[in-house]
Amino acid sequence: MWKLRRLGCAALLLLGMALSNARADEPIRLVAENDWFPFSAERHGGPEGLAVDLVRAAYKAAGAKVELVSLPYARCLGEVEAGLQLGCFDTIREPSTEARFLFHEKPLFSAAIVIIAPADSVAEDLTPADLKGQRVAVTNGYTYGEPFQSDGSVIKDNATSDLGVLRLVARKRAAYGVIYDKVMAHLLAEHGGELAGKVKVVGLLARPELYVSFSKRRPDAAAAMAALDRGLEIIRANGIYDEIEQRWAVRFSVAGAP
Repeated sequence: MWKLRRLGCAALLLLGMALSNARADEPIRLVAENDWFPFSAERHGGPEGLAVDLVRAAYKAAGAKVELVSLPYARCLGEVEAGLQLGCFDTIREPSTEARFLFHEKPLFSAAIVIIAPADSVAEDLTPADLKGQRVAVTNGYTYGEPFQSDGSVIKDNATSDLGVLRLVARKRAAYGVIYDKVMAHLLAEHGGELAGKVKVVGLLARPELYVSFSKRRPDAAAAMAALDRGLEIIRANGIYDEIEQRWAVRFSVAGAP
């Protein structure tokens, strides 16, 4: 009887080890925003963009498998916060997001958020301070960094998308708008017939660093963050990071952007 119990315990131990190894072989599953090209968007049946390429390259360099799926950004964040998803990108690391998520140490990338105005505006070289008391178009659910994010004196008009921000400004329903410069370049290229010559860059709001936001409810987040940091360090050192960034920079730029 003792031998049977010992054999049973050994079998359970082997089963546990097998299950543990199986989990170790599973890819890290992250969510990429589905509508923020050229950083991250669902195109041609899967996630594409600068951030997508950086995440894949970093995990590959760290020797980890990664699986990416696309979701709308607000849903992406909500599911990560609830523990339904491990991580979501791209997120600015600031007090409002740090209260909800975990963040890896090394930023994924940085990008310029520009201030835009109707094409006939006389404004130029604006800063966040110049937006106080002004009606500014923003994308619902996005964060833009401090001090703009928590400035209650700015009248923020929420659009459902970055394209909506451009339309509000082009139609002069908002005095200004804020948008990432490369996103603007992409949207102007796709919607030139509607927007060409109707909006222009008049200032710089911020140049924030963006990260993958990880769930505080997932015990596997620590290992996933460590692997990402390790991979980012490797691809920055071996030149792969610069190659990816330059490839996307050539494709998307906007006149007047700093």
